[in-house]
Amino acid sequence: MQQLLKLGTLSLALLTCQLASANEFYSADRQWLFGDWNGERKQLEDQGYKFTAAIMSQAATNLDGGYNDNNTLENAGQLTLGANFDLNKIAGWENTTAGLMITKRDGNSLTLERIKDPRASTLGNTQEIYGRGKIWRLTQAWIKTGFDDNKVQFKIGRMGMSDDFNSSQCEFQNLLLCGGQLGKSIGSIWYNWPVGVWGTNLKYQFAPAWSLGLGVYEVNPDNVKTQSNSDGFNLDMDNVEGATIPLELAWKPKLAAFNSLPGEYKVGALYSTAEAKDIRSGEMQDSKYSFWLNAQQQLTQHGTDPKRGLYISFNGVVNDKATTTVESTQQLALWYKGPFDSRPNDSIGLGFANYVVNDRVTDKQIATNEGRGYYSYDAIASDYVPIQRDELNVELNYTYQWSPAVMLRPNLQYIYQPTGVKEVEDAWVAGLSMKVNF
Repeated sequence: MQQLLKLGTLSLALLTCQLASANEFYSADRQWLFGDWNGERKQLEDQGYKFTAAIMSQAATNLDGGYNDNNTLENAGQLTLGANFDLNKIAGWENTTAGLMITKRDGNSLTLERIKDPRASTLGNTQEIYGRGKIWRLTQAWIKTGFDDNKVQFKIGRMGMSDDFNSSQCEFQNLLLCGGQLGKSIGSIWYNWPVGVWGTNLKYQFAPAWSLGLGVYEVNPDNVKTQSNSDGFNLDMDNVEGATIPLELAWKPKLAAFNSLPGEYKVGALYSTAEAKDIRSGEMQDSKYSFWLNAQQQLTQHGTDPKRGLYISFNGVVNDKATTTVESTQQLALWYKGPFDSRPNDSIGLGFANYVVNDRVTDKQIATNEGRGYYSYDAIASDYVPIQRDELNVELNYTYQWSPAVMLRPNLQYIYQPTGVKEVEDAWVAGLSMKVNF
């Protein structure tokens, strides 16, 4: 497959032509770009077969600042092909579903090309769909079944960890403002989309608004290899190094303080049995851990439409300081759905996200440089190790939801202290996300 950017550009060109001709192909209420296959798609869904196909494109250009201020435009793309099966309808298996998802990523990252000092380890990214290789991947292949009127749900197969734990909304293009946070700070043991791993989890809804989840997932470095497409479909467990075990308590209330509007609040912890290197001593530890808090609340409702209004979310992660480069992350986001009566499905978003680098890592970097005779930032020396502290990401965006099939999201991003290196000039980035559901 050639670059997904070409596919995205072609799709947009086709859409623009259809708009100009006022053809129903581009109508504002179209569910899928290619329609419902003369009614067959809806018929298949009624029989238990639901198919999805989508292209996501994220372009970004550096307006000012960064390590290299020569302007360029970089695009990252992702193709997603999926299917969900209602096995109650198909085979009579009550409360049982299955999922299959294949993904392909392509393109380049503006952060790697222009924003960061190439000698420093990457923290944030201006394009959240970049990463984990330009290869095809089996992202999901699982089956889930429910018991006791679906109060207990059991899931097993290949899946991403943030599908069911530390999950969060994605209303932004910036990496740390989108989705689950753990995979962005402890990516060696926690694998976000599009990486799938062998795992299983159990969710128990013990009260109407309360549930408890427990999972077990393999820690296998083979799952994040990126040399060839076969790496994305590797199903063996030959090099498993341990297991990541998350536990999460979730509360979904309708709070009277917010006019009985819905929210979701989750606290969780994980324990990994895989060995991890101690940052200070260099010795191997037999485990590591993390804690998190996810909170999302609808604050207002616009008129009688329950989906329109102001939303707020906070996500925080605290990692094992002895073994982790990023000690913690914090994310605060606000977005307003349906800001205009003429555009009830659009939204405006503003988000702030921060990486906090472990001070033990900073101290080690300083000591390494001093041992090499460097007592200040050296922009030229190849063996100089940039000193990393905190990185702050800010994004303001507008989501233009032309139809359920087509979304455009222009955005402006500000990166303070890229990769935590204060000597690198703060960066301003303009971005554009596009998603087309086929």
